[in-house]
Amino acid sequence: MANGLVPDDTFYLNSVRVNEYLLKDHNINDIPLPNEDLTEIIGITIHNTDDLPEVEDSAEQYTAATINGDMKDVRVHYYVDDLGAWQNLPLNSTGWHAADGNGDGNTKTIAIETIMSSEDDPNSLKARDNAARLAAYLLYENGLDENDLYTHSYWLNVRDGIEGDRDYLNTLPNPYKTCPIYIIPNWYEFKEQVAGYIDELKSGEATARFDPYPVEVSVGTLNVRGGPGTDFPVTARINYGEKYMITDRKSSGGISWGKLDSGAGWVDLQYTQKV
Repeated sequence: MANGLVPDDTFYLNSVRVNEYLLKDHNINDIPLPNEDLTEIIGITIHNTDDLPEVEDSAEQYTAATINGDMKDVRVHYYVDDLGAWQNLPLNSTGWHAADGNGDGNTKTIAIETIMSSEDDPNSLKARDNAARLAAYLLYENGLDENDLYTHSYWLNVRDGIEGDRDYLNTLPNPYKTCPIYIIPNWYEFKEQVAGYIDELKSGEATARFDPYPVEVSVGTLNVRGGPGTDFPVTARINYGEKYMITDRKSSGGISWGKLDSGAGWVDLQYTQKV
C-alpha cells in the first residue's frame, strides 16, 4: 500500500535518508498539534511500534495515519523503518509521545519511533540501525552522548515515582507499557552502537548531513565499487549518459567518491558531472 506522500525535502543525516513532511504544513484534517517550543534538549527518547508487513514504507504509512487522525494523540519527531525516516515535527517543537504530560519526556526530548517486528529479523535490525544512526546524529549535534538516550519506559517509571539510575529505569518494564519492546532486551548493545556512530561523526569518518544531488556518467563505462576506494570490489558497471543520485561523498587516495542512491555502491566522481 502506498500513500503517495511527497516530502517537502529529502536529505541524509548520518547516512539515514530523511523525508521531511512536517505535520504543521500538511494538517488537512486539523488534528491537534503540540504548540510549545522545545527550548532545552536533554536527550533522545527511543520508542518501538510494529512493522506493517503489507506496506513497503511503514514510516510513510504511520505519517499518513497521523495526518488522518488514526494515531490518536501520538506526535513524534521521526518515524524510522528499514528504508529511512519520515520527519513529522520540527526539532524546535515539543512532542506527545512519553505519556508524561508536561514532564521532561514530552517537553525536553526528541522522539524516534522505531518500526520493528522483532528483535532480530533483517528488516527490524536495519530499522534499529537507522534509529541508532539518527540518534547519534541528533545527540552529536546537541553536544550529548549515548548516556542521554531514554526509553519510553523510563518516562513511565519516572511518572510512577519509581527511583533508580537511568539505565535501570530505561530497562525496567512498566505495567502501563514496556517500550521500546524490541530494543530494551539489547539496550546496552544499542547504546554501544550509538556511541560508535557518534565517534565516527566526531572523527569526520561519517558525514553528518548530506543533501543529495544528481550526476551523469561522463565516460563510456564506470565501475561501481563496494566502498569509497579502488581497494573495494566492483559491484556493478554503469554507462555513459546514465543519471544517478549521489547520497554521500568521501575522499580516499585524493579521489572524491560518491555513493549511489540505489545502494549499488560508490563511484569515482571525476568521471561524472552534476546535472
